[in-house]
This record gives sequence, structure tokens and C-alpha cells, in this order.
Amino acid sequence: MSAEASPDLFELAWRGGATEARLHRRRPGIDELPWGSIDLAAYDAAYLLEARRVWSHGVFTEYASAAAFSALTTAMMECGAPVDLVAASGDIVVDELFHVELSSRLVMELGGAIPIAFDLANIAPAPSAARPLLRAAEIALVTSCVGESLSVPAIARSRMLAREPLARGVLDRLLVDEGPHARLGFWFLGWASARLSDAERAALATMALDAIEVYAPLWQAPCDACPAPTAIAGTDAIGKADMRDAVIHLIARPLARFGIELDGLRLAGLVA
Repeated sequence: MSAEASPDLFELAWRGGATEARLHRRRPGIDELPWGSIDLAAYDAAYLLEARRVWSHGVFTEYASAAAFSALTTAMMECGAPVDLVAASGDIVVDELFHVELSSRLVMELGGAIPIAFDLANIAPAPSAARPLLRAAEIALVTSCVGESLSVPAIARSRMLAREPLARGVLDRLLVDEGPHARLGFWFLGWASARLSDAERAALATMALDAIEVYAPLWQAPCDACPAPTAIAGTDAIGKADMRDAVIHLIARPLARFGIELDGLRLAGLVA
């Protein structure tokens, strides 16, 4: 069933044929992964349920990232960003959709996805700015500088903990791509920062803190009620500490180089 068939339930469709072949020519290697190698009988039902939940959420976030980078690509073109930078953003959309395929195939091997209610009409970000340059900066900041920068340590720790070869293979591929995805936003700000006013940079700083606050529960509130399926997915206390460090070293300090200074008191509260 396609996503269009049910506006309240996140679902995926696959055409196959020429379009599938085109994707796999540009993103090869999926068939070399050890599909069918997970022995579900080795895990109890609660463990597998949590692993399915983690990977189902992963499918959704990768799909949402594809929509966000697609919107960023359009916004970059509207503000006249460098052509090679725009091309990199467009190529990342394909990365993210390939990640959707990888993650969704893995969750099906675990027994199927956990339903997620979401109207795909709202999947793309809706920046508030009227000026094209600032719209692009908003999307780049929230999607790349914050979201993707936090995904790098999260995926890296999950990869270190994973024991299942299939999970490790999928995480390896995701991790290879996430670094450039996180850097793209800073590459854009390197071009755009001189074209932004002080007031716009201050607004972006507040927006960055708002975005970090959305992710903060990932390291602030451990899930004591559910098992951490680290053999297949998930993180631990070290992974949570890595994400807190990333807020400072991979987000706040690099943004400061472009005149986007995050409020120190609020930042300290978020990483406490």
C-alpha cells in the first residue's frame, strides 16, 4: 500500500524495475549484506519489539531527512548558492532514500514495522523566513548542523555495540554517509554567513537551541522501562554522553565560527 492511500499512517511504496535498478546502480552494495542471517529465536519478544520500534523510527527519520534535504536543495537554488553545493544537497536526498530502503528491509527481517501515524503532507520542513537565503539557512541549520551532527555519534555507538552482522552492515553504510550530511550545513553557512545580518544570525542561534532541545530527551531521559536491543540497535550511557559532547564540539563551536553564538546558560542546561 502506498503512503498516499492512508494519510494518517506512514507507509512506503516500492515500484521496482527500472527505477530500482537506477537507484542501485548509484548506491550499490545492498545485495551483499547478510540478509536472512538474524535468528529471531535467540531473542525474547520484548527485545525484538524494542528493536523493531528503534528501526521503524529510523525508517521514518531517514524519510523525513530526505524530505528536508530536498527542501534545502530547492531553497539553495532559490538563493543562488554555489552549484556544486546544491548538487551535493540533491545527492544527499538519494543517500537518505537509500537509507530508507536499508532500514525498512532490516525492520522487516525483525518481524515488521511498528505503525507510525503521520500525515506525509507535513513531512517537509516549513521555514519561517521570507528571504530565500534565510530559509535555506534555517533548513541547513536544523537538518544538517543539528540533526545530522547528532546522528553521527548515535550511529557510531550503535555500530560499536551491535553484534548481529546484518545490523552492523546497515549501520556501517549509514555511518559512511552521515559525516558529509552533517558537514553540508556548515559548508552552506560558510558561503552564506557574510550575507546574513546580525539579527538573522541571532535568530538562527535561537533556532539551533530550539532544535537541540527537541533532541535532548535522547540523552536526558533513559528508557528504564524497555530493553535496550543493543545487539541489533540502540545505544547506552556512553552513547548518550557522546551526543552531549557532540552538542558542544560538533554543533555549538562550529556555529560560533560563523557568528551564530548559542546562549551559554541555555546550552549548559540542555547538555546537563
